Amino acid sequence: AASANMPIIDYEVSIQGEWCLWSCKVPQIEVETHKVAAPDIVVPTLDTVRHEALLYTWLAEHKPLVLCGPPGSGKTMTLFSALRALPDMEVVGLNFSSATTPELLLKTFDHYCEYRKTPNGVILSPVQLGKWLVLFCDEINLPDMDQYGTQRVISFLRQLVEHRGFYRASDQAWVSLERIQFVGACNPPTDPGRKPLSHRFLRHVPVIYVDYPGETSLKQIYGTFSRAMLRMIPSLRGFANALTNAMVEFYLASQERFTQDMQPHYVYSPREMTRWVRGICEAIRPLDSLSVEGLVRLWAHEALRLFQDRLVEDTERRWTNENIDLVALKHFPSVDREAALARPILYSNWLSKDYVPVDRNQLRDYVKARLKVFYDEELDVPLVLFDEVLDHVLRIDRIFRQPQGHLLLIGVSGAGKTTLSRFVAFMNGLSVFQIRVHNKYTGEDFDEDLRSVLRRSGCKNEKIAFILDESNVLESGFLERMNTLLANGEVPGLFEGDEYTTLMTQCKEGAQREGLMLDSNEELYKWFTGQVMKNLHVVFTMNPSSEGLKDRAATSPALFNRCVLNWFGDWSDSALYQVGREFTNRLDLDGPPTWKAPDFFPAAFTGLPSTPTHRDAVINACVYVHQTLHKANTRL
Repeated sequence: AASANMPIIDYEVSIQGEWCLWSCKVPQIEVETHKVAAPDIVVPTLDTVRHEALLYTWLAEHKPLVLCGPPGSGKTMTLFSALRALPDMEVVGLNFSSATTPELLLKTFDHYCEYRKTPNGVILSPVQLGKWLVLFCDEINLPDMDQYGTQRVISFLRQLVEHRGFYRASDQAWVSLERIQFVGACNPPTDPGRKPLSHRFLRHVPVIYVDYPGETSLKQIYGTFSRAMLRMIPSLRGFANALTNAMVEFYLASQERFTQDMQPHYVYSPREMTRWVRGICEAIRPLDSLSVEGLVRLWAHEALRLFQDRLVEDTERRWTNENIDLVALKHFPSVDREAALARPILYSNWLSKDYVPVDRNQLRDYVKARLKVFYDEELDVPLVLFDEVLDHVLRIDRIFRQPQGHLLLIGVSGAGKTTLSRFVAFMNGLSVFQIRVHNKYTGEDFDEDLRSVLRRSGCKNEKIAFILDESNVLESGFLERMNTLLANGEVPGLFEGDEYTTLMTQCKEGAQREGLMLDSNEELYKWFTGQVMKNLHVVFTMNPSSEGLKDRAATSPALFNRCVLNWFGDWSDSALYQVGREFTNRLDLDGPPTWKAPDFFPAAFTGLPSTPTHRDAVINACVYVHQTLHKANTRL
């Protein structure tokens, strides 16, 4: 029976005319431990059950629809979950950007469909008989308007939905669509870089709003994951609720404290929570035992990596440190604070086979030894391992160890973004790929480079770090392709004709080497994109100049949604001092024994000894000159 104070949206009308609560239809599931890191796992909540029922109905009737909601709210996940219940559908993801044109759709048709001449005209239908092709157009409200105020790709979509066909440019023949339908997803039009969709298009599509899950849903989702994860270590099973509540509380506090108005890359969504759970899960999977302090320390480490590494100001980083301690001690009151939360919290699997806490000095010695080999083979510039460099090295390494681990490094030129990425790639046995831009470099050259990278990572099972600097992005089309690649592991239309045939042959050979007998091109291509997702790591390096960052965040959301952000910023004063000390340690700078500092002695950084030696004074002078020049430059 319906309760008077419940909103009507919480009810479904059954076929018998009864009012049924949606909440009664939410199944209570437990996830198996090995599935915690699976990308397609969905924990049902009231919202997902309600949305999936709607989607299922519309998709089964082959109607177009649009999902709207903030980034990371679960639009794509909900859609794919509904599609899994409809076995006769194949979904192809397209990521729109500000530069998307109708050509993207036509290339996708060429890849997944075939043109057939019939007595009634030309028909375009999916290659697989009896299957429907669902084109999932993500970020559908990003394309720019042309000089006439039209988004050409949206107008083309409207025509395909309204008239079920288009005129082919090559011979002006009318092409009718068969077994092809469209689904869109977008952020709200008030978000930066978004354009309102035309009413003429929207009148054809129902719009479903998918918001962030509330606190109850978050606890339900991540509580399920925590219970599954802690089954691996029986002594910790009783802490699943405390772990979940601590994660949810800290996530919601960070989401409220850091907004996109402050910095364009301050986007906190449930994706962070999922990465958090997976990070903890991967670390404890190989362990035989773990103390509560060890669990809290691991929880804090993953939180710092996900929430603190992107922050710009010192005050913001301090807030994160303090809040992590507060939340941890609130939910785990009996832990030894020193053992669980003493800084620095560094984790690595370089000194042992497991991902465990490491001592900074031991780590420095190990990395120094590996650096010698790196200098000989790769680099001619000496690297100084000051504390911040070690921190960044571990952060990059953490992402390279994750499947679909992509990085966005933001920092001033010369901060070491590319050099450190190359070094960590070398440490992990990854090949480094960088595009060589010249004044005649075009989109075709970029496509050729992309094909080469995808062949190596997809067919030859080669692990690759693809380092792309924003100065290499000569055309907006480059970013559009990278957007789609990050989101789906493929770029539709990149391999066509003979190239596609050759790719399929290479995939067949690659799959056979792994003992897989895949026959159809569809199976081979699916295997190929899976290999790319596993083996390719994209590192995008950017300067923090505010306008460029804002534009990128607005026009290429996948860079910010699919990549883990690491703010390099500029070197700190103590880092400059450490570099100065390292570079001068072989010089005779000790000075006369009677030397003492003059009365006027401007200290360039706070860690300088109260009675500096002659060597300290020389290094201090170098840092001081660097700082004053830097300040003068910023004033100009």
